[in-house]
Amino acid sequence: MKPQRDHDADLASVYRFPLKTIKNDDEHEAATRIISEMMGRELDSRAGDYLDALIVLVNKYEDEHHSIAEDMTPQAALRALMQANDLSQADIGRMIGSESAVSMFLKGQRDLSKAQIKKLAARFKLDASVFMA
Repeated sequence: MKPQRDHDADLASVYRFPLKTIKNDDEHEAATRIISEMMGRELDSRAGDYLDALIVLVNKYEDEHHSIAEDMTPQAALRALMQANDLSQADIGRMIGSESAVSMFLKGQRDLSKAQIKKLAARFKLDASVFMA
């Protein structure tokens, strides 16, 4: 049986963000914060169901408001992701290991390496083809 303290903490998440349609970026941020707090923890079935439902709601919001258009260039897709996630070129550079590579990529002067593309695809949970010309 799960200790009462953990169960109470799981229920507190439900009270902080009731299951409902996510309508704006502030609600999205609050929901993703709760998901991060709950991920990797041992949850009872009710808390696990809550987490699963919250993930579905976050994914739906992201698909509707932060999706990448199929006709975007890889550079435009990265710029859109940077803007949607409030990330700078330096932030992306830290993710992939080279700020100069990001700069050159965004200017169309070079492509990203396979390793860099894999890191971006994993970070943004996208197909790697988004970042390939």
